[in-house]
Amino acid sequence: MSLFDNEVFTIYRDADLEAFYDVDLKNRRKIILAHAIIYFFPVLMAILFTRLFSLDDFAVWLIVFALMLYAIVIVETTSYLFPKSREFYKKYFLWIVIPIGFLIGLGGYSVGQELFSYVQDDEVDLRTTFRQIIFGGLGVFALFFLSQFGMSQILYASRSLYTRKAEVEADIRFATEVQERILMDVSIDRDDVRAYACSYPANDLGGDYFELSLRDDHLFASIGDISGHSFGAGLLMTMSKSALQTHLGYTHDPAKVLSALNNMLNRQSGREMFATMVLLRLDIPKRRVTLSNAGHLPVLHIPAGSSEVIRRHVKGVGLGIITSARYSNLEFDVQPGDLLVIYSDGLAETRDENMQVRDMDFFVDTVAGTITSGAITSDTITSDTITSGTRSPRDLAITLMDKIRGSDHAREMEDDSTLIIIEIN
Repeated sequence: MSLFDNEVFTIYRDADLEAFYDVDLKNRRKIILAHAIIYFFPVLMAILFTRLFSLDDFAVWLIVFALMLYAIVIVETTSYLFPKSREFYKKYFLWIVIPIGFLIGLGGYSVGQELFSYVQDDEVDLRTTFRQIIFGGLGVFALFFLSQFGMSQILYASRSLYTRKAEVEADIRFATEVQERILMDVSIDRDDVRAYACSYPANDLGGDYFELSLRDDHLFASIGDISGHSFGAGLLMTMSKSALQTHLGYTHDPAKVLSALNNMLNRQSGREMFATMVLLRLDIPKRRVTLSNAGHLPVLHIPAGSSEVIRRHVKGVGLGIITSARYSNLEFDVQPGDLLVIYSDGLAETRDENMQVRDMDFFVDTVAGTITSGAITSDTITSDTITSGTRSPRDLAITLMDKIRGSDHAREMEDDSTLIIIEIN
């Protein structure tokens, strides 16, 4: 074990401080301040030692020695927390220390000369004084050694925690990037159907996911919501999204797909996590929708030229709750100009001016106000003009998102917001 490269005492403290190179400036200053405070105690002990043993004649030498060690520690800490100065410090460290050491040596020589003269004049006991000076210098060095050891242990523990935190943050950043790619906005624009889907997570890792895709002459649209906002929820979200796409390759029956996903989540999630999900299939040539629901919110159906907003819903247990859950399909027809709105609870459950969670009617009214004009009621919306034909599903989705998020009085986004709008042409 090298004297200058070990876990107890080091000169070049890469191992101690390398984990803190990227810490923000404020906390780097705090680390430097902690060093300045802790390492000043040996200096105070040197002063106390000289006063206790009445070493007035040699106090300056001992205190200068303590201050030299103190200066080296503070300069070292400061340089190591600012990477641009670190290499400069390591390159010129010896050129700084050697002259200082030479000066200390001269001081020691002068002390020796004074001792010799004192002895000749019988003014001092050489052995006693020499022992006091040696033990004083060794005591100062030992105090710095103990301070260095204690600070090294603090930095070692902090480095482990900080490094682990950095690793977790790196994993979260990677997972977030994966989710962003998975949840990129999707737009479909055909002569017979137009659709748009978007999602905004409340945290780095969201629990919402969606599917909007064309398979042959069928359009599939789905929104799922994993409980919680943890790393595990994000992992289950990614897995559920992948499983959904896989099962859609085997069957186009929404109820069967939900049943398969329920079995998958029951096997994979051992932490009482579950998901809600709605899945619909639009047979484009026949203009017929098949809908299945696993504990999710109703799909809003706004017929063209109609005076009502219809809530399309079929009961079903959330995914991952019980293995024996059974799911059924609801079928209904759509016509050119009809709109279908699928959404997550982050849009339906916002807060009012009193910080109370609004009910479903507020969301329905907002959807109606965005898409239609005229008098609005909770279950049916009278309308003189259906305006969706003048705007694309993307425009409607962006406008609706802005209205909902703009009217939310929560201090911060509390839940993921996901929205799909489908227009039949």
